[in-house]
Amino acid sequence: LRGTAQNPDIFFQARETVNPYYEACPEIVQRNMEKFTALVGRQYNLFDYAGAADAERIIVIMVSGAETAAETAEYLVEKGEKVGVIKVRLYRPFSVTHLLKAIPETVKKIAVLDRTKEPGASGEPLYQDIVTALKEGGSQYNQIQVIGGRYGLSSKEFTPAMVKGVYDELTKDQPKNHFTVGIIDDVTHTSLDYDPAFFIEMPE
Repeated sequence: LRGTAQNPDIFFQARETVNPYYEACPEIVQRNMEKFTALVGRQYNLFDYAGAADAERIIVIMVSGAETAAETAEYLVEKGEKVGVIKVRLYRPFSVTHLLKAIPETVKKIAVLDRTKEPGASGEPLYQDIVTALKEGGSQYNQIQVIGGRYGLSSKEFTPAMVKGVYDELTKDQPKNHFTVGIIDDVTHTSLDYDPAFFIEMPE
């Protein structure tokens, strides 16, 4: 359709009529993910968790950086660290229920990584969604400390060393919020320190 218009006497009401469709969407997507699993054997969920079952520090991230984070988490778990990653598969509509189910009960701190910069905002989009979801999730989630950071803008390199740097930051009593990783910010000093020599030892 082109050139249509709705006047204010009905537009607002019409916008609210879409609510049931958005509310139903996450379960529909999940069901189709399960059909995909039955066909090819690979399992996907709206929020996929990787790492220690008793993780205390986790990263929430989406798109390609999630695989780097997950590989690093698995490596660190083998070394005895209680860390994990939640990979966001469906961002909109955002399902608070499915997110909360993916968070291990042992989690104390979360770092949310956004691959965008929202100048002037109180935080980047995924960070704000996670903070809101935990707040609305109830008292058992309100004690989790959440920090947000930015990575990989304009395809800037994102390595296992940077992921470990984020996990290391979460060990601090007061980890830096609204941080960057992967650059040296000598203007507003948002950068996290990390050891560029860190690498994942691949099996021979």
